[in-house]
Amino acid sequence: MTFTRRALGAALLATPAMGAAPAALAAAMKGKTEYGDFGIDLAAVDPAVAPGDDFFRHVSGAWLKTATIPPDRSSWGAGARINENTQARTRAIMESAGALGTANGRKIADYYAAWIDEPGLERRGTEPLKPELARIAAIATPADLARELALLSWAQLPNPNGSQPLPPSPLASGVAVDIKQPDRYVSGFTQGGIGLPDRDYYLVDAPANVKARQAYKAHLTRMFALVGFDDAEGRAGRVYALEERIARGHRTRVANREAEKRYNPFTRADFAARAPGVDWDAYLKAAGLDGQSVWIVNQPEATAAAAAAAADVPLADWRDYLAFRAIRNFAPIGPKAFREEDFDYNGRVLSGTPEMPAAWKTAVIQTDRALGQAVGEIYLQRHFPPASRAQITDMTRNLKLAMAKRIRALDWMTPQTKARALAKLQNLRVEVGGQQPLRDYSRLEVVASDGFGNLLRAQAFDRARQLGKLGRPVDRSEWSMNPQTINAQSNSVLIKVMFPAGYLQPPNFDPNADPAVNYGAIGRVIGHEISHQFDDQGSKFDEKGALNNWWTPQDLAKFQAAAAGLAAQYDAYEPLPGLHINGRLTLGENIGDLAGLAMAYDAYHASLGGRPAPVLGGLTGDQRFFMSFAQTHRSLQRENALRQQLLTDPHSPNEWRSAEVRNVDAWYAAFDVKPGQKMYLPPDRRVRVW
Repeated sequence: MTFTRRALGAALLATPAMGAAPAALAAAMKGKTEYGDFGIDLAAVDPAVAPGDDFFRHVSGAWLKTATIPPDRSSWGAGARINENTQARTRAIMESAGALGTANGRKIADYYAAWIDEPGLERRGTEPLKPELARIAAIATPADLARELALLSWAQLPNPNGSQPLPPSPLASGVAVDIKQPDRYVSGFTQGGIGLPDRDYYLVDAPANVKARQAYKAHLTRMFALVGFDDAEGRAGRVYALEERIARGHRTRVANREAEKRYNPFTRADFAARAPGVDWDAYLKAAGLDGQSVWIVNQPEATAAAAAAAADVPLADWRDYLAFRAIRNFAPIGPKAFREEDFDYNGRVLSGTPEMPAAWKTAVIQTDRALGQAVGEIYLQRHFPPASRAQITDMTRNLKLAMAKRIRALDWMTPQTKARALAKLQNLRVEVGGQQPLRDYSRLEVVASDGFGNLLRAQAFDRARQLGKLGRPVDRSEWSMNPQTINAQSNSVLIKVMFPAGYLQPPNFDPNADPAVNYGAIGRVIGHEISHQFDDQGSKFDEKGALNNWWTPQDLAKFQAAAAGLAAQYDAYEPLPGLHINGRLTLGENIGDLAGLAMAYDAYHASLGGRPAPVLGGLTGDQRFFMSFAQTHRSLQRENALRQQLLTDPHSPNEWRSAEVRNVDAWYAAFDVKPGQKMYLPPDRRVRVW
């Protein structure tokens, strides 16, 4: 279908055509596009809404009026549609993997099958959980408690919606690249140990938070009752009180963004002096970290608070606390009553999702978490052709060149700082598809029909894999994502950006789409991830990946002033009555969006090689670019999920991510946006970062 100027309405009738006369679409396109004739869903456009009044609803208003959120999801939109497609693909892989005749294929098939074996889960009941509860019930000394906290520190509890909660242990430990010496691995600690999404749910008396607390206490009670514990309500109250105490020691999400404040080296003596209360000898030995001489503590105050609680709170309360976490770990692969209760709170209450996902969807998420790169090997073979990899690689090259040009053209940055920025950009690696080589799973034992045992073994396998890094050279090829992951990532310490194959689907990327469409969609994402190397936190890392200030004082002050302007702009947005976007919490992502969009726009024009862009379907190249950008953000979201995002997520909600166009001069020209329209900003109020 072709969308003409007339169908776009008066707002576009006034827009001058930029580029050559319309070219034959058959000549312009390489094949059938997912959306329309050249990659944009023109049926979604609402021409009654002027672009300058509400760009989000202009490009997707018709879709917003008719789309509905599936009952097993907390949101729906472009990203969710990609997720559904990828889940179907990975389900097909997992259900057929056993026929491949490979060791990994057998493990994938058995792991997946155990999660969908609902009769088997009912038949086994709570028997698989009993050894975990018995070990916790035997805690009798501070050393016993320290050992259990250490074991818990490596766990990642499975969430029914697939998202990652905070670490379940209040003394969460791990292994990572040292951000000041990026040629070595170091062990460290970070805050965790609470069941609600954030400290503010416990400490801020907003009506929605109070409601969530009450529902959480009831959930704790029901979980204890399901296992047959006596005094379930009393246990729930004591667990909640301990979590609230732990939460009081946590940093806020905004304070925790400051990279330099998360780097606090501790020696063994420092733990005793600055975080007394835990048997640190027992903890470090059980965690596999006793051979280290220094540990990086992200939040010393949270570690100290949790350690003090270990000394002050009765062991009986700690046993209940740890028992709940064992039950929570078991619930998604327990009998139906456990699965329903787990989803009722984490899905219905926190996210507002009415229906529990089908068992196969949970099985896909959990198998992906345990054996994701083995699944990814098959996914890459089936769903990521070399031509797509080459096309994305070519675009990333253009984006890096565009960023270099922007750096050189900055009128506020001194040559000294520009040289360091360009050196960092030169060292930046772009990796596409997935980690190479993929992870080795030969040491992971998977037993058919032993779902909970497989989960525990997968958690132990990952712990051993992480501990195995200590003392070895840094593996710069490693990804924290699988090839089929729906995400993209920037790593400032390894100085690289990564784009998994799963993310590279329409509308994010369509190999047959018009270049303007792809640059507005995946080009903006590539620019976003490159920009993370230069956002308010990424800019603190130098060209070697070390946390090290490479800015002159005057340049840094100017950069921070621009960033503050963007934070203030987002502080003013109010997605829910009385609940604004937190401009400081979302600052890094908002810088990435704004700089990435500007960079992608430049790269698109450079890709034209001096030739004018064709007009397709009555739309100029610039119009297609910005419309594509906005359509990748189209979405609907349940109120509870939106509330949780505003309180905890460093990403702004999608509608307000698309509002970045207000800061880009070319958008005003493309859609003839004038003073008096709702989205109009005078030139001197448009934020420019990079």
